[in-house]
Amino acid sequence: MKTLPLRTMAASLIAVIGFVACNVAPAATPRDADAAALMSQARQFLDAYAANDQRTALKMIDPQHFTMYGSDVAEIAHGSAGLRQFMDEDHRLWRAAKFGAIEHFDSRAGTEYAGAFFDVPFSVGGAAPVPVRVSTVWHKVGSQWLLTQSSNCVPTTGSSASEALHKQDQPRK
Repeated sequence: MKTLPLRTMAASLIAVIGFVACNVAPAATPRDADAAALMSQARQFLDAYAANDQRTALKMIDPQHFTMYGSDVAEIAHGSAGLRQFMDEDHRLWRAAKFGAIEHFDSRAGTEYAGAFFDVPFSVGGAAPVPVRVSTVWHKVGSQWLLTQSSNCVPTTGSSASEALHKQDQPRK
């Protein structure tokens, strides 16, 4: 039996590995899969909230350990009853609301809990959208991520420390 020289075998092996690597799509990592699932859950929750679809929204929360902080200091909801109250009041006030596309999505997932942060444009009654910054914590129950904590704020524009320092450093006229 004739054997190939080591250099020929190594070159052949490298060629095969290169061919396979270029022609086989990499499998999604667990982090990618969790991020996609979390983004999908966040989108579904926002849509249910805007439509006042309480049945759908309530299925998506951890009912025993749910807390939501609104954009006003007085807005803190606990459990299913708190979420229902938030949704009832917001829907009465807004009548028609819309969340746009999720932007700047960032998440970290462990085996039981995950955090997801994102910005989303929000508009009421056809008014111009305003950015809303959302911070969420999700609890994995079985294969589903349930919302357990949420907080949102309307971030400012043009008042970051960097911008304030830049304005401060400008010569006065």
